Amino acid sequence: MKTPVNTGLYTYGDFIAWSDTRCELVEGFQKIMAGVSQWHTRVTLKMSGLLSNFWDKKGHPKYFVFHAPFDVILFPEEELLKSKTVVQPDLGVCSKEKRKGRVILGAPELVIEVTSSNLDYDFRTKYDLYERAGVLEYWVITPKENIITVFILDKETGKFNKSISYELELTDKIKSEVIEGLEFELRSIFDFRGLE
Repeated sequence: MKTPVNTGLYTYGDFIAWSDTRCELVEGFQKIMAGVSQWHTRVTLKMSGLLSNFWDKKGHPKYFVFHAPFDVILFPEEELLKSKTVVQPDLGVCSKEKRKGRVILGAPELVIEVTSSNLDYDFRTKYDLYERAGVLEYWVITPKENIITVFILDKETGKFNKSISYELELTDKIKSEVIEGLEFELRSIFDFRGLE
């Protein structure tokens, strides 16, 4: 099925028919996802392995770990197919009760995005969406700079008013403030041997 050009407001009902196109739905508008860089691919693979290993060891019964492509409906409508914002974070962690089959309904507790070519999309568009939806912790990984920027939601204001930067040359580890016991060595994430 050919994906239509973005001409107006689409819904999750339209989105699930676009199986031949990698995209997200932002407030009814289709956002075509560009191809990713080799650094993006390396970091998402490493993070996926690190998260899987953490869960295997800790056995968190409360959470579900996921990676793209996995539909996250940030603002679910009562009639689910009418929802207008569907994203596919690179990685994330959510309470198990939010997972309904092949979708997650509502805000994950932790979202991890790896930048590729469009920094504005992760640092502005996704930032605003995740803040409004109530994501508790948002990591933006910038692979070529070896930096992870972490935004923490203030539950009283509903705003990301606390951010922390983790840089490979200045910090050894990154630790989640939301998921107990979740921490990684930065070197295990930013290992680009063999990439130019």
